[in-house]
Amino acid sequence: MAKHLAREFNKLEFVQIPRGQNMEADEITKMASSEEEPTSRELSMEMQKRPSIEEIPTLAIQGINSWMTPIVSFLQDGHLPQDAKEARKIKQRATRFTILNDNLYKRGHSLPYLKCVDEDEARYILEEIHEGIYGDHAGPRSLVSKVIRTGYF
Repeated sequence: MAKHLAREFNKLEFVQIPRGQNMEADEITKMASSEEEPTSRELSMEMQKRPSIEEIPTLAIQGINSWMTPIVSFLQDGHLPQDAKEARKIKQRATRFTILNDNLYKRGHSLPYLKCVDEDEARYILEEIHEGIYGDHAGPRSLVSKVIRTGYF
């Protein structure tokens, strides 16, 4: 939801404020971690029973002509291409995949389900793991290990 809202702004900047400089946040974290009554009466806290934002249902598999399209089409609707050779390939390949919560996942023997993504999302994930906030400019083996731990294929 934050990514969706971030697209609405021309410029977006996140600033981390040290806890020592943010007394209200410090007091809230102390209250949340203890079962005692609040020590300060100046701070009021309200418990929300429902989310404050409306969740919009989306279908995660939207790649128009990605490598996932024939597999998803077969798994959801049983549709196969006209070419018998291509149809046989897709049937064989689809046995290694499953759809959970409208997302395509690859099954692994000793690995968790791996979420399948299109080329743009895969590139973003790899760049983020390699250079982004989790990045340490890892080598190929370490990078692959991190990708598998994130659950993406």
